[in-house]
Amino acid sequence: MLKLGSNKEDDEGRSLNHFHEPIKNKGLELPVLGGISAIDWGLNPIGQQKWSWNDARDYYFKALTSETKADRDEYWGKTFRALGQVMHLLQDSANPSHVRDDLHPFDDGLHDYMERKSVGSYIGGGIFSPNPSMLEQGGATRSEPFSNLFDRNVYFGSNPQATLGTDIGVTEYTNANFFTDDTIPGQGSIFNAEIRYPMVTELVPAPIPSPYLTLPRLGSAAFPGSRAAKLTGNQAVAQFLLTNTNLDLLGQLELDDAIYEAQSQNLIPRAVGYSAAVLSYFFRGELEVIEQTYIVRAQNLGGPFCNQTPADDFGLLDVRVANPVELNFRGTGYFYYDGLNGKRVLFGEFTIPQSDNDFFQDSINPAEIPNPVSWNLVLEGQAGPGALEPKAIISKTGLAEWHFACVH
Repeated sequence: MLKLGSNKEDDEGRSLNHFHEPIKNKGLELPVLGGISAIDWGLNPIGQQKWSWNDARDYYFKALTSETKADRDEYWGKTFRALGQVMHLLQDSANPSHVRDDLHPFDDGLHDYMERKSVGSYIGGGIFSPNPSMLEQGGATRSEPFSNLFDRNVYFGSNPQATLGTDIGVTEYTNANFFTDDTIPGQGSIFNAEIRYPMVTELVPAPIPSPYLTLPRLGSAAFPGSRAAKLTGNQAVAQFLLTNTNLDLLGQLELDDAIYEAQSQNLIPRAVGYSAAVLSYFFRGELEVIEQTYIVRAQNLGGPFCNQTPADDFGLLDVRVANPVELNFRGTGYFYYDGLNGKRVLFGEFTIPQSDNDFFQDSINPAEIPNPVSWNLVLEGQAGPGALEPKAIISKTGLAEWHFACVH
């Protein structure tokens, strides 16, 4: 379903909302077709565009709490589809066209190049993961910490060196360091002409006889992954190599497959690492079970043995789980059990934080449950670590076995 979601996110004009230019913090904002920032699109309220981060949270809660297994399975599918569509937005942010206001109405060189390649071939040396502290801080463009994966407002358009670390948004890194075919400064771009970096004047020739210019902050001039543009024509090569100051290269720079390969080497590991961070953040939080018991109290009839007939008696379901204090969770806990008919039943709810770790303990009719009985604890509310996400969900499932106790 993750893959399905990623594929579906481009359907029905949704791709117009896949752009975010980090210097001005805006999407395409086309006067007729529309289009909002990918960050705002990905954080739309529940139900507004069906597959946002908030929709994924809603589907996740329903996957954990819906009465029937069929409904729960349906919402599990929707949860992962929504996450796939949200991850698509981050992956698009690792494409220069999507962060440099380049609508690419007819073609997109990097996208077309990657259609012929395998993503797996670019992550053999590892992925480039964001610093976890990014998701422990309030968002820079919006209040939600999740938005920091896109844009931390660290790059202002004049400080490209600041975009090279692990604590930077994908859009900032991509915008500052990579051209698109239509946004090479000085070559008559009809798109965002105000984007200054990379500057042509900061490019360094690769070793002769290579026709490529390289970006020093991405590596040495001899490193293929630092290639930024290709010089075309012998006159342009000679002019650049001999003077390196008179850079009248209008119409003399272009991107080709070697450039797209260099972009892929830099951008794909970051896109994969940041996408993985989406899943880690969404499913964060581990509840430690301290104790889980289910006691059936059997009536003593005066003889040497207890009458163990749970269908005629009652039981006490007792689950104790350590409060996840490191998440500073504030919200509501919901406790469910699965009955003999497979339906999930709400057993009780409570407010967190509370003074002890005894999340729930109450009577239950043994005739309504199997042995062992499956239980499900769902916490919904604000959670960190650090800055609080407003609609976090933490869950834990377990099996509690029957234990008989005589009552005299």
